[in-house]
Amino acid sequence: MKTKTFAKLNVVLLAITIALFSTSCKKKYAKYDNMEVVENTYTGNVLITSTGSDPGADFTGVGNSGKYSFVWDNPKKRAELNYDITTPSGSVQFIINDAKGKEVLNVTRSAGGDDTFSGVSDEGKKGKWLITIIFTNFDGDGSFSISPID
Repeated sequence: MKTKTFAKLNVVLLAITIALFSTSCKKKYAKYDNMEVVENTYTGNVLITSTGSDPGADFTGVGNSGKYSFVWDNPKKRAELNYDITTPSGSVQFIINDAKGKEVLNVTRSAGGDDTFSGVSDEGKKGKWLITIIFTNFDGDGSFSISPID
């Protein structure tokens, strides 16, 4: 009797483990549409100038801080980020997470440093990626573009 109960318990535990594992492997941002804003606490301005597979935007600030994040549907496993800022103070940080939530790129540009960036992400899971821009006391303007690449 104890052996049957133990076997049933093992089957139940296995089923729970499989269910939890399959849930965690689902696409992290699947519930969002392409270019949908997930969070916007930035007190400056972000204007999306292009959408689709190659999104781009302009941004401005006058000592503003906050976070702006959106979902981008990347049909490839990597992305190329290009951005340009002009700022006498503050910083802009870009963080890109793939469809599973893995961070594939994290870069910050601050006042007084190199004001342009062009780089390629690490390889990630294709699908809906999260693009997060963190502005810290940002004073100035800038623009960015993201493109899928092999």
